Amino acid sequence: MNISTRGIDISYANKNLDFERIRSGGITFAIIRTGYRQKTDEMFESHMKNAIKAGLNVGVYCYCLAKTPAEARKEAEYALSLIKPYKLTYPVFYDIEDPTVLSLSRTKLTNIALAFLERVEQENYRGGLYANPSILENNLTSDKILSRYDLWLAHWTNDPAIPSKYNFGQKMWQWGADYIYGAREKIDCDICYVDYPAIIAADNQNGPNGSEPEPEPSIGDMVLFSGGRHYAASESNTPVGKVRTAGTAQVTNIAPGTAHPFHLIGDSSNVYGWINENSLFRSTAGAVAKATATLNLRESPQSDNVLTVIPNRDTFIIFKEFKVSKDGVPLRKAAYNGYIGYVNADYFSL
Repeated sequence: MNISTRGIDISYANKNLDFERIRSGGITFAIIRTGYRQKTDEMFESHMKNAIKAGLNVGVYCYCLAKTPAEARKEAEYALSLIKPYKLTYPVFYDIEDPTVLSLSRTKLTNIALAFLERVEQENYRGGLYANPSILENNLTSDKILSRYDLWLAHWTNDPAIPSKYNFGQKMWQWGADYIYGAREKIDCDICYVDYPAIIAADNQNGPNGSEPEPEPSIGDMVLFSGGRHYAASESNTPVGKVRTAGTAQVTNIAPGTAHPFHLIGDSSNVYGWINENSLFRSTAGAVAKATATLNLRESPQSDNVLTVIPNRDTFIIFKEFKVSKDGVPLRKAAYNGYIGYVNADYFSL
């Protein structure tokens, strides 16, 4: 990877920073800690205002202490309330490194990360994951997260000219810490390989879109199932039965914080079992659609990365959101087998 732009990430540990001097020295962005749970980092407001005043691009990170997806959404809600007054030009990152969350199962921690990032995405911000190689390899199902969200890799070589030996497709890299332009203590230093201000502007990911989050499903609710596997128990490791198609279903039981927290009795989807949280949506969120040709579920309107393929005549969930791809193709937001992305709007029927 070639060095693109240099930045710093800062928190309560960094005080008395001269942001004007920092910017004049070649630093172009700052990633600022919001805090953790429902507690604000004591330097958050000062860092945000002074970094923006100095002309730096800004993003934020939230330190993960959540033990369930519901707690992760609460952490997201609090972070979102803090950043609402500001215009971000870098992502909202979820910092996963605390030992208390690393003790959770791989599936649980993955679902926690996705819950936070999905809530951030709902409010029209770009989400990202901060983690080191060990956590990515041993504590998370990384592909499931990184197929949808950006990675900020923490791997210190202590020299920006000595690249990390790891390549997870990271968009940013924390290479170490240094005394930046007169700071009294070392500051964590980063390199970004993409033009986030341009990407975020093009994808209109600058902030609140005015939508309110759907309430959590309750027992007895009719919901939409995006298709995929089901399980005999909420903590089972092995799915049972054949792959089920997308359709409507009723919630018959809920086990918060488990790997497969919702139990459904299916309608057209013919589901009877426990499913993953990412495969369930409120019935008001969208509708069941059928592919009229083989469809690529692409990562975003501006990306050609294919998350999964929806076979011809298979069913999936379609949402109201329309976008136009970078090459002018009309796209519709869709969900299939736990993935959320965009499909060509011309090749499905309701």
